[in-house]
Amino acid sequence: MSSKPEVIIQVTYDTERFVSSTIKSVGAATFYGVVSVATAFVNKGLMSTHDFDFPVIVMVAQMIFTIVLLETLRFFDLIDLPAFTLKRGRAFLWPAVFYGINAVLALSALSHMNIAMYGVLKRCVPISTLILSVYILKKTFPSKMTIISVVFLSVGCLIAGYGDLGFNPVAYICGGLSNFTQAVYLILVQKFSQQDMTTAQTLQLNSYNTLPLLLLYSCINREIIDMWQYKHFYSIQFIIMFFLAISMGCLLNYSLFMCASLTSALTTSVVGGLKALAQTLLGLFTFGGVSHNLATYTGISVNLSGGILYIFSKYRENRKNKSYDMKKVMSISSAEDFKDLANGHVVNGNPVQKSIGTFLTVDHQKSES
Repeated sequence: MSSKPEVIIQVTYDTERFVSSTIKSVGAATFYGVVSVATAFVNKGLMSTHDFDFPVIVMVAQMIFTIVLLETLRFFDLIDLPAFTLKRGRAFLWPAVFYGINAVLALSALSHMNIAMYGVLKRCVPISTLILSVYILKKTFPSKMTIISVVFLSVGCLIAGYGDLGFNPVAYICGGLSNFTQAVYLILVQKFSQQDMTTAQTLQLNSYNTLPLLLLYSCINREIIDMWQYKHFYSIQFIIMFFLAISMGCLLNYSLFMCASLTSALTTSVVGGLKALAQTLLGLFTFGGVSHNLATYTGISVNLSGGILYIFSKYRENRKNKSYDMKKVMSISSAEDFKDLANGHVVNGNPVQKSIGTFLTVDHQKSES
């Protein structure tokens, strides 16, 4: 009684899809990071250099600009976008509400603190996103390395904030609340993107829903009235900067929603944290107002370490989960069997299937006397 040795393997892969998905995700994340850095500096220039301290009005203008742009593109059939309806708007209400709250809080914080410390503070978003993803999206907790990296990001923020001698409690409260609301709306956007909603549709619904909320708030805080006292409305430099700010805001929203849909809410928030590092370093040498002390630089260093650790953690997870899967599923007991398998034949009465991009086998056992 003897049996032939068995080699049990299965190869499952879809290289093209894996590579395409990776390129899209990395591209979306990079695009969001670059646009986000540029937008922060443009907004800071508008509010500081030109003294236009009306963040809600800036957001109102951004929503109007986005709606006009999308409807123009839709009218000329340049994009595939359904018309806005109240039914579609109600379905996307809560993401828009949290987006509007976050935008107002973020711009309020930015207008009362230096751009470097604003960037550091915004890097606390990942820890909020991590926790809320578990409860809202019903996800399991990520790996220990991912959690440690997110904690590093947040601890570094606290250390750097302690070293900021220009500490403004109102700005830091607005920034902290902005982190929470940003985490919520990123998670909600990710949830809606799983329902096959395109980035353009997300941008459309968000703009329509957010506009009346922002208009209402601008009336409550009297920005819509106080802005008419601004003295430089007809300055060419101001007009150019204002138009640049609202157009960059539109592009930022598009890149953010695209990043959240192609990657995840947590990755999007971490990308925001990493772009904030560049924002912080550039801010040290541009708008100023940064406290150059041990706590500030220690916090920034810890923050950077957390960002690098997160990238390494996601890299390891992708390598572990990528679609090259060698498992013990199928028995091959002879060279003839392997040849038949490669030709897509039936081996010992068991079907062997082949398809483009995927090699799928059906489990069978072979034993001879």
